[in-house]
Amino acid sequence: MGRALDRMTRALDRLLGRCAVLVPPGRRGWAEAVRAEAGQVPPGPARLRWLAGGFWLVAREAGMFRRIGYGLGTVVVAVAAALAVRYLWSGAHAGREAGVDKARLVLLVALLAGLPWVARRRGVFGPVGHSIAARAVRAGGCAALVALVLDFARIEHFPGTYMPGLGSGTTGAWSWAREVAGLGLIAACLAAVLVVPARWPRVRPVLVAWGVAAAALVLFFTVAPLQVLIVVYAAGILAVTSRRSPVAPATLAISSGIGVAGGLLVVVLRNTTRAPQAPGLHPKTQVILLFIVLFAVIAAGTAAAGVAAARRARSTGAPLTPKAEAWQYLAAGPLTAASAALMLPLLRASAAVQYLANCPAARAAQGHCTSAPAVWTFFLVAGPLLGLAIGTLIGPAAQPPPNPPLEPPPDSSRAGGVFVKF
Repeated sequence: MGRALDRMTRALDRLLGRCAVLVPPGRRGWAEAVRAEAGQVPPGPARLRWLAGGFWLVAREAGMFRRIGYGLGTVVVAVAAALAVRYLWSGAHAGREAGVDKARLVLLVALLAGLPWVARRRGVFGPVGHSIAARAVRAGGCAALVALVLDFARIEHFPGTYMPGLGSGTTGAWSWAREVAGLGLIAACLAAVLVVPARWPRVRPVLVAWGVAAAALVLFFTVAPLQVLIVVYAAGILAVTSRRSPVAPATLAISSGIGVAGGLLVVVLRNTTRAPQAPGLHPKTQVILLFIVLFAVIAAGTAAAGVAAARRARSTGAPLTPKAEAWQYLAAGPLTAASAALMLPLLRASAAVQYLANCPAARAAQGHCTSAPAVWTFFLVAGPLLGLAIGTLIGPAAQPPPNPPLEPPPDSSRAGGVFVKF
């Protein structure tokens, strides 16, 4: 037992010495002092506990647990992408949209892997922030996008899929020229997001946000709807979680948390509010009622995230500037809505695929078996737009009024900023 404790002590001492270089320069001397003072502690369990406590503090200072957690999240995203690629390229469910599905997945993987590297100097889509919230939102959001592409691919392989405006089950011949032209327009919009803030830094955040939304809507209805949707979601996740993002960690945590909880509520209410249209037909989903619930969730998430971020900043002695505070509300609305809208395809895809595999006579009566992709797309597009509108309205209303300038007493005069009493 003594030899085993001695080996563990020496191993922990060497590990502590290697990890000391990860600590900020101002704390490295403290880490070396922990190793030096370990020789004054009696050998055995006491010295092992001393070194273990030092290693724990060094790990906290160096942010090792955040790095390890984010590394595990990156591995999860990579594994999910690999499984999706294997599924689409295996040909097990090759159908009408096989080429389009592969193009969407390749586009998503290229964005998630290449956009942070391309924009690493600008920082808009660059490396992830240091906070736990930023790392969790980026890893979880990227994994959700991979699952979203896979869910659309799974359901589009069945006939009778109803997607108004996105194709009702048949598409034209595959055209590389059309795909390249669409990707070129999408790349131009992403470049504009990088260039405009750098060229005109004084542009109001609300104008930047609505300009990006307008460009995305134009591309959505004219180029490739789902490809544009994937690009917007991927770019948005990378932008709000980058190191130079003006969005506070409190905004990220509260918005995503309330959004996920609201999305779960929408999924639960979807099953309890369905009403049959006629005998023998599939029950109809009350989309308007669910969208009203989504509206309430977005409003609550936007207000809570913006107020919490502003209060936390004021409590730390570094209050947010009006521009930074405006970004909290403009980002909280779409982030809450996107988190809630993603819950529908992530949790309802298997049920939709099972229903399509056993399509009843509803195809003959309605012309399609399910409208799940249309509902998903409606929530994925309208939700962030509604969130941006709510953030635009709540932001100015929630900001405290500026303090009025001090006025001299009635029987005084002011010269050079000094009150003089006669």
